[in-house]
Amino acid sequence: MNTLLLKLGFISFMLIALVGCQTTSESRSNVIGAQGSSNSRSDFNRDKAAQIRLSAGLQYLKQGNLQNAKRHLDKALELGDDSGNVHFGLAYYFEHVKEFKRAEKYYKRALRLEKKNPDFLNGYASFLCNRKKYEEAEKYFTKAISQPIYPDIASAYMNAGVCAKKSKNLVKASSYFRKALNRNKKLATALIEMAQLEYDKKRYKRALSYVQRFEAVSRPSSNSLWIALRVAHYLKLRDDKASYIIKLEQMFPDSDETAAYLDGQEQWK
Repeated sequence: MNTLLLKLGFISFMLIALVGCQTTSESRSNVIGAQGSSNSRSDFNRDKAAQIRLSAGLQYLKQGNLQNAKRHLDKALELGDDSGNVHFGLAYYFEHVKEFKRAEKYYKRALRLEKKNPDFLNGYASFLCNRKKYEEAEKYFTKAISQPIYPDIASAYMNAGVCAKKSKNLVKASSYFRKALNRNKKLATALIEMAQLEYDKKRYKRALSYVQRFEAVSRPSSNSLWIALRVAHYLKLRDDKASYIIKLEQMFPDSDETAAYLDGQEQWK
């Protein structure tokens, strides 16, 4: 799993938090450059305007509209150069478009402004993990986890687990995923990662338990169906296996997992 995708949770959280900034028609007209009264100009709030621009930029980024995303993020930076959120948003943008040096610059700037912000620590750690700087990434995950009040601590544990798995430390990965689930038992990514780890250890009943918990909170993925199919095979659950095969072929006909099944389907009879 690409750890970059895991930051989308924080981006969504930021967007929700920023909605409150988009309140009055006066502030909105100033942000988009409309001509307001002299009174509205005197009341112009640069911080609020920066947050509105940041929110718009992140919305466009989620939609894949990179040109408008960059335009709004640049304006957010012009209005709010002292905002950690703005720098973090730009860091995420540059990571998304694979301009990694510029991404790191903005991550570091966000952390200079708010060195104990757990979301920034978590996000920068994920960035470092994507760059295969696993030891440094874990240091930042640990800093995020150690913050006294962090509502999304389960995300930091989960990201740390994904990173440990990428570094081939499966024992540590399992420990992080379990800690994530201790804090949020419905965390879909951690559930399917644990299903895979248990499957790899041939602990098929445990793997099935995690698959079932995953299915209760998330739509199937090609990966989850592939794990489930093989678990059902080894547990001799013929009807379940048949169901998973149908879902895999119908929902994800072009996936690598479907190709793997079709290439070796004699093995799974």
